[in-house]
Amino acid sequence: MKSLHFIILVLLSTNVIAQKYEPDRIRFHNKEYDYRFHHLEQYFNYYPEKRIVPNKDSTIINRNYIAYYEIYNDEIFLRDIKIKSAENGEFISVRNKFSPSTEERIPLRWINGVVQIGLGSDDFKKDSIHPMNTSNKVFEINRGKIKREVNFGKDEMRIFKNFQLDKFRNTIEFDKISYKLRNNGYSENEIFLHISDNILYYSRKIYLQK
Repeated sequence: MKSLHFIILVLLSTNVIAQKYEPDRIRFHNKEYDYRFHHLEQYFNYYPEKRIVPNKDSTIINRNYIAYYEIYNDEIFLRDIKIKSAENGEFISVRNKFSPSTEERIPLRWINGVVQIGLGSDDFKKDSIHPMNTSNKVFEINRGKIKREVNFGKDEMRIFKNFQLDKFRNTIEFDKISYKLRNNGYSENEIFLHISDNILYYSRKIYLQK
């Protein structure tokens, strides 16, 4: 799959915060939570002809659907995709347009990286895309399988993200992403803020020692 680092430039642009944002949803231990890692956008940007509904632009704000995921038996799955009905505004399932599978859960074995689920209360002082949560579950995923998970409170999560950023700044990937952002007109300060805000996505693995 083509570089997802470039795709995120438009997916998580800081210029769209003022618009209404609807997160995806994820089920974990039979409870459902907001989920801000839009895996299907990565897929649709690679296969645009398979996009279920047209989006107004290339941001997650205007993707025009909500994906429903689940972490089950140490693996991440897609359960459903819903869009708003033009007739009554109610959400209706269009999962069959994504996959003909009749299984309850569709495995997503192309997903890699670090993701977070906020299990507690969100703090929206910063913005609706990057809230801080009072209780956090962080997963490291490889080919759709959960390889590691850690738990953090709100302050611990902030420290963890800073730790991830410090480690990631010493990698070749950091230099590559900075170069692409710079070529897209980002200032050095904007590059740092962008990578800092999205460090879980970019770092791809948990650097903490077990």
